[in-house]
Amino acid sequence: MVIYEPIPAEHYECVNAIHSEEYEVFREFDGSPRAATWKPIAVRRVRADKRQGFKPSDFPSLGFGPLVMRRTAVDALRDILEANGEVLPLSTDDGVELYVLNARVIDALDEANSTLRRIPGTDRIMWIKKPAFFASAIEGVDLFRLPHRGSSTYVSERFVERVKAAGLRGLDFNEVWSG
Repeated sequence: MVIYEPIPAEHYECVNAIHSEEYEVFREFDGSPRAATWKPIAVRRVRADKRQGFKPSDFPSLGFGPLVMRRTAVDALRDILEANGEVLPLSTDDGVELYVLNARVIDALDEANSTLRRIPGTDRIMWIKKPAFFASAIEGVDLFRLPHRGSSTYVSERFVERVKAAGLRGLDFNEVWSG
């Protein structure tokens, strides 16, 4: 089993929340259902910096945590997405259909074998440099996040293969663990 962390490919568009306080909503995603009360968050497609290209992405980067996707990605990966989370619509000012994934959360981090940094004076994890996972916790899972605030999204080899087979653009994959 191989686990990857999706990372934004260079020179592709990003998204910003129009109202900065709404980033907190994304940070609080914990896999619990939200569709019944969800109000689409307004986002705008942007360049990461003035020199960067603005190629359309099937996965415009939010800059952390949850995956943002165009309709093309949702359609190509619907079975994996729905089995491992909840696809929620976002609101755009230019009519481009974008969605965010409230992914399944699994407490699968093997902290003893991971390289991580804690918030000084606490047991809370600040960032994970090199994760290790309990294989039994993620067996057969294609997409998940950890219960740590702002966790990355982690994906299986099957997810990576499906993204490539569908010709989806805007994500690279960093292999972070095999077991």
